[in-house]
Amino acid sequence: MSTKKTKVLILGGGAGGAVVARRLSKWSRGEVEITILDKSEYHEFRPSYLWVMTGTREPDDVRRPLKLLEKYGIKVVRAEVSKIDAANRRVYTRDGASYEYDYLVVSLGSLAGEPPGDSCAPWELAGALECRKKLANLRNREPRVVVGISSWPYRCPPAPFEVASLVKYVLEQRGLSPRITVFHEWSVPMEPFGPLMSSMFKEMLSEFKIEYIGSTKFESIDSELKTIRTSRAELKYDLAIIVPPHQPPPPVAESDLAGIDGYMDVKLPSMKSTKYDDVFGIGDVVAPRIGLGMAGVFAHFQGEHVASQILDEVRGVFMGEHYNMSGVCVMDLGYMGAAVYCDFAPKLIGGKQWPDCRMIGGARAFRVVKVAFEKQWFANLFGY
Repeated sequence: MSTKKTKVLILGGGAGGAVVARRLSKWSRGEVEITILDKSEYHEFRPSYLWVMTGTREPDDVRRPLKLLEKYGIKVVRAEVSKIDAANRRVYTRDGASYEYDYLVVSLGSLAGEPPGDSCAPWELAGALECRKKLANLRNREPRVVVGISSWPYRCPPAPFEVASLVKYVLEQRGLSPRITVFHEWSVPMEPFGPLMSSMFKEMLSEFKIEYIGSTKFESIDSELKTIRTSRAELKYDLAIIVPPHQPPPPVAESDLAGIDGYMDVKLPSMKSTKYDDVFGIGDVVAPRIGLGMAGVFAHFQGEHVASQILDEVRGVFMGEHYNMSGVCVMDLGYMGAAVYCDFAPKLIGGKQWPDCRMIGGARAFRVVKVAFEKQWFANLFGY
């Protein structure tokens, strides 16, 4: 006699959604039916966008077709979510279809807008290719490069500093003498991550001779005059890399899952919706509500934790993954590699002002770690 399978519907096939699906397929014994809805046909490894920008990767090197997950018994549907009706356990897509579920995992991320003016930003694959083109066209001896943000929060908090360091390295390898400036809303680099982390990033920027202007907000950009106006300074540029504003996905913002800012409310440490025990939220779509930065590593660990909880509830007993509240960001800084490690448990559940963070690495050989992580990521999810 067949047993009815538990339907798990996953919205988004990015870092969090793909991990949930893959872990469920690996750990389950046929109890669950797994479906992913995503408007893209690809899963993309966002940390490698910066290598697309510098020309060491092509688009197909940093993405895999989501359909590859079907060999693990995961149903993949290419469709854009239009509405989440959690009260009735149903999700609607723009093609007119609807999907029922027993458990819903919301991993729709955060939407990055268009970079302002003639700036570019490697926060999406197309943006990385655009920045590559602009870098290749810089010809003057001392190009002025300005890296900044439109607003906070945005995906990958340390990324503007990694971008600045990589751009400096690439241009200096071409025999140019770039003048690099980073502007940010934070008074000091990496301010939300504590004094120790800030001091390490200040030292790194000083060593690379990259100027930092803090406590300043982006106001406007004049593409004809090549000028960026902030609340503290006017900055001339030959190349502007400006992180675009990020917004919550409309299906979440327009649902009763959202908090006041449109991002999803969840309970810690379960990652369950504050209103529905059969709905989980992971990754960027919940990050601003729980006090985390937006990063794939957080979605990864949350995804493992959520998959464990679903199987625990389906089986009645299951020893899986607890919620690992740490995060690691491996950076290629051009002249060297480094990694930021943070334990967020002291902040998320301990009431501390800052997470416990440190920087490790600081040697050229450490760049290999990022390469290895990229290869391991694709191998674990897709088999190659």
